[in-house]
Amino acid sequence: MHIAKTYPSNYIQEQGILRKTGEWIKKFGTTPFIVAGPTAWSKACAKVTESLHESALDYTLEYFEGHCSEEELQRILPKVPSHVDIIVGVGGGQCLDMAKLVATRLQLPVINVATLASTCAASAAQSILYTPDHVFVRVESFDHSPAAVLVDPDIIRNAPVRYLTAGIGDTIVKWYEAIPLNEGKYQNAMTKAGLKMAELVRDLLFEFSEQAIQDCEQGKTSESLRQVIDANILLSGLVGGLGRHTCASSGAHAIHYGMTVIPDMKGAFHGELVAYGLLCQFKLEGKSDQEIVDFMRFYQKINLPISLRDMGLTELREEELRLAAKKACAPERTIHNLQFEILEENVYQSIVDVHQLGESMKKNAALN
Repeated sequence: MHIAKTYPSNYIQEQGILRKTGEWIKKFGTTPFIVAGPTAWSKACAKVTESLHESALDYTLEYFEGHCSEEELQRILPKVPSHVDIIVGVGGGQCLDMAKLVATRLQLPVINVATLASTCAASAAQSILYTPDHVFVRVESFDHSPAAVLVDPDIIRNAPVRYLTAGIGDTIVKWYEAIPLNEGKYQNAMTKAGLKMAELVRDLLFEFSEQAIQDCEQGKTSESLRQVIDANILLSGLVGGLGRHTCASSGAHAIHYGMTVIPDMKGAFHGELVAYGLLCQFKLEGKSDQEIVDFMRFYQKINLPISLRDMGLTELREEELRLAAKKACAPERTIHNLQFEILEENVYQSIVDVHQLGESMKKNAALN
């Protein structure tokens, strides 16, 4: 069975859209429970609360703490009043993943207000769960999508640019993870649509990413920035939604999940780890060092990592890297979607080889 999911039900990217938050909530509920990241709420609360008051909506606010974990879910659930009929998430990816989990457990609709463009979490019909110390646990998929996603590009522009860059890393891998799964195979209409969407996302990011980052750094809400925001938050999720069973994640995301076990890399963002995981996938696929270096050059233009050192690892410890490879190769991991045998040893070696290639590239650039 091949189920296609296009989501969210409504997506609006518009300057000042947060002033209409109350209007959107009233389409689906009357008593919202807000799950908000503290920093995100400090930036969004004035416009959101003004809108709620204008719409005569009383709300309950709970701050999101730590990571999207089962423990955090169990902390929040008892705080939801019985009369609540809609969940509202305000924040970045993990916060919005938590809002979706709370809504799913309570069988309520969810509206997400995205304050970062670092992942497609705002719109995706799934949540990624970690341990409280940010080691990957599982992906939980849902049978429903967010009722609405509201995005003010001015808020995205004012966030640290590293989040936008990480979102580009998480999004550009979609084509490269999906295309090898379908080579030489029958492709139904849903698969073809998913692959076309992945190709579009790739092309948009190659065209607009550098300018979008420059504009973001200069405080401009430009067309390039808006294109990248839509690619990261909306179109990225549509790849797996349209081609849900055939355009799924593969090597890059699995290697990312494995590397979350490395303590020194806890500060690396999801999209940064995924971007590095794609380079490792290229190595596993037998791409030449020159092909990988060419891709690294694009990474360098937008400050994505090309070595483990770029993600906080000061010393290569074989035991940690082998554990990361083992976790990436667990039987349920998406790396096995690739159409060749996956061995832990090869994954470990790819992580090391890409690191050495990236460090060599940086050293050569410093000498020239």
